[in-house]
Amino acid sequence: MTFRTLLFLSLVLTLFFSTSEQIEAQDIGITKSIQQLVGEDYLYAIDFLFFTRLAEGELRLSETDQPNIYRAELIGRTLGIASWLAGNRTQTYTSLMELTPDGSLRSIEHVARIVKRRWGKWKDRGRSQRYDYKQGKVFEEKSKGGVFHSKKEHDIPAGQLPVDMLTAFYNLRSGVYGPLVRGAQFLIPTCSGKGFVDIEVSVLTFDQQAEFEDFPSPGLLLLVKIDPEIFETGSENIYVWFNDAGVPERGMMENLIGLGDIQGYLDKENL
Repeated sequence: MTFRTLLFLSLVLTLFFSTSEQIEAQDIGITKSIQQLVGEDYLYAIDFLFFTRLAEGELRLSETDQPNIYRAELIGRTLGIASWLAGNRTQTYTSLMELTPDGSLRSIEHVARIVKRRWGKWKDRGRSQRYDYKQGKVFEEKSKGGVFHSKKEHDIPAGQLPVDMLTAFYNLRSGVYGPLVRGAQFLIPTCSGKGFVDIEVSVLTFDQQAEFEDFPSPGLLLLVKIDPEIFETGSENIYVWFNDAGVPERGMMENLIGLGDIQGYLDKENL
């Protein structure tokens, strides 16, 4: 298992776990306004085999000084021996989002950045995407050592309203795509280096959920498929389990690189 993949898992588990115990549920569904989500700051930990806290992820949502503009930050860090072997790797994803009159969020800019140390030298690379819905384009730039280069333009397909993965996450939680109820399925368009792809979210039925012994029979289990290119990993399937109170407590990635299942959990000591 690579430490890039381990860190990826901590980021994804953080992204799809973040919520509060006060969330009201519709059949374990989640619906809260963006204003109610502002101020969240959650920490999640990853264990593998007999190793504990090899990585952690943090997710924050805050207001900016501009009306109806919000900032989301997703930060993943390797810890302990994993940090030493992976060169103190930190991955940061930051999104600026605009709240529209219908209550949905639109992407303004999404920046992904990876900082790590290799052979005693720090490496810094990233990618920026700027969404311009009026022009119908997504402008992309890559960076190395803090300098942006390799510009691309992606034409937004007619009839689509793509958003970055953090904006998609908050729209999903606020009910923009519909309630999270058993049997529900969502296709959320986003932009990757390949062009425009969908984030696929499936809420499993009772019978489907019963097939997974690693998750309790009550609660709600979601299958999320996301383009591996977005997080630079070879895996796409993530399972997320919500308890009867609508609180996400567990997540799993199956058969990761042939090494078995890896699970993540809410770090309740740091709530």
